[in-house]
Amino acid sequence: MSRVDPQVKALLVARLRERRRAGEPIGDEVRRVAGQFGVGARTVWRWVAEFTEPERGARSDRYELTDADVDAFTRWQGNVAAVHRELHADRADGLSLRRLQYAFAEQLTPGQRAGLVEGAEGRRRYEVYLRWDPPARNAMWEGDHVELPVLVLAPRAQRPAKPWATLFVDGFSRLIMGWAISMRPDSATVLATLRSGIVVDSARGPFGGLPAVLRTDHGLEFTAAAVRRSCAALGIEPVPAPPYTPHLKGKVERVNRTLVQEFLAGLPFYTGGPRAVGGELFGPDVDPMSLTLFVDRFAAWVGDYNTTRIHSSLGTTPLARWGEDATSLREVPSEQLRWMLLADRERTVNRDGIHHDGVRFLAPELNGLVGEVLQVRYMPHDLRQIELFRGDAWLATAYPQDALSDEQRQAVLERRRADAAELGRCHRRASRRARAQLAPITEPGPVEDTTVVTAGAERRDRRRRRRGDEGPDYAALARLARTDLLDLKSDFAYWNPEFAEPPAPVDLDPAPDSEQDSERRAGGEQGGRS
Repeated sequence: MSRVDPQVKALLVARLRERRRAGEPIGDEVRRVAGQFGVGARTVWRWVAEFTEPERGARSDRYELTDADVDAFTRWQGNVAAVHRELHADRADGLSLRRLQYAFAEQLTPGQRAGLVEGAEGRRRYEVYLRWDPPARNAMWEGDHVELPVLVLAPRAQRPAKPWATLFVDGFSRLIMGWAISMRPDSATVLATLRSGIVVDSARGPFGGLPAVLRTDHGLEFTAAAVRRSCAALGIEPVPAPPYTPHLKGKVERVNRTLVQEFLAGLPFYTGGPRAVGGELFGPDVDPMSLTLFVDRFAAWVGDYNTTRIHSSLGTTPLARWGEDATSLREVPSEQLRWMLLADRERTVNRDGIHHDGVRFLAPELNGLVGEVLQVRYMPHDLRQIELFRGDAWLATAYPQDALSDEQRQAVLERRRADAAELGRCHRRASRRARAQLAPITEPGPVEDTTVVTAGAERRDRRRRRRGDEGPDYAALARLARTDLLDLKSDFAYWNPEFAEPPAPVDLDPAPDSEQDSERRAGGEQGGRS
């Protein structure tokens, strides 16, 4: 026999009794009603004869719970039998355990019972919430940190540990706008994740732009001064949810649960998996996966979640939901975000560039800075480029050496040659100043530079140095080494008389000189005496 609602039964009985008092036959009506209610005709006749409309919720054997019963129920963690033994075992009226159990089940809601036993956590499981969806894309982003229940091995780490994921989810489309994996999240991680969501990256998808509202919790990483300043500069309104209200950012909380259920639970060394008697995880007899491998697989899962997986609440993919809205995006060029929304660390410039996450990065501006410590700002898990800062000033954008284009390689070589040429010019200027001739010093006072080494003389000296002629002026030495100055016979005929021509006859009695010769000779002698 199916259960009949008391109010329906009261209405039926009142109508049948009214007809009988009016003298109308009700036998056919009783049989028809019995068939409709799935009961016998005699049951309906008994209702008409005996049924009286009860008060709503009232029972003849009803027991009203007291404050002492509720306090004992809380103290005994919901054990009604313990409450009965403590308060009602010796009662004269003989209240049975069954009646007391029925009283707790009837007079307390499931949320009240769970709240009395488990506290606020139990009460929240039975609370209802207003569902609110943002009216357009980028109207509100929800952000959260979550420690992932899986063991990975970080670089240079000796023991595996659980990483953290930082997520920003668009409330309208459920797209994971930005994400980052870290072993210890901080404000730099939050800024880098926010930047990855804002920048429109064709490799990731046609989504991005500035959100109007940023809803996070009260974690120190989300409420840091650097995050607040960046939001103020970009026109983003941070609205942290009140403490202990995870339902106010329920969309990112739901993504966290989906992440565990659909991705992490199938990985080796998932900490929520089955364990042996000694507490160790059942898993493969190998080391946990590296952080790099985990990040690659996580990125693949995010791409599938955004573009392929059908969201149960939307009935379509998050990317398709994003495309349904035509709200214009507030975009910011990535160059303007270079200054604020990046994680940072310090690195020393090596001969082969900057070493970061196992990759060598190079830029023309690094030439001449080997050994200097620079600040590196980067996007987590994005090794396509890094930003270099020297103090508070931006220096350059560096790219992986293996991915440098021909133009970038040529720029590095040209910068190196230009620096070498400039250094050579400085040396040559200093050398010319050092070799400048000075005027003779005949009196106290400043030394006067009277000779300038010309560029042509400098080129000749440079050619001579390239030939290895670093000594004195050999041409001048050759002039000083003339043999005729020493009255040495150097002609060929003198040293080889057999090849010499016969000498001309000598006049032993020469004719007297002419008058001009005599006067010239006399004048020379007088000049010599004078």
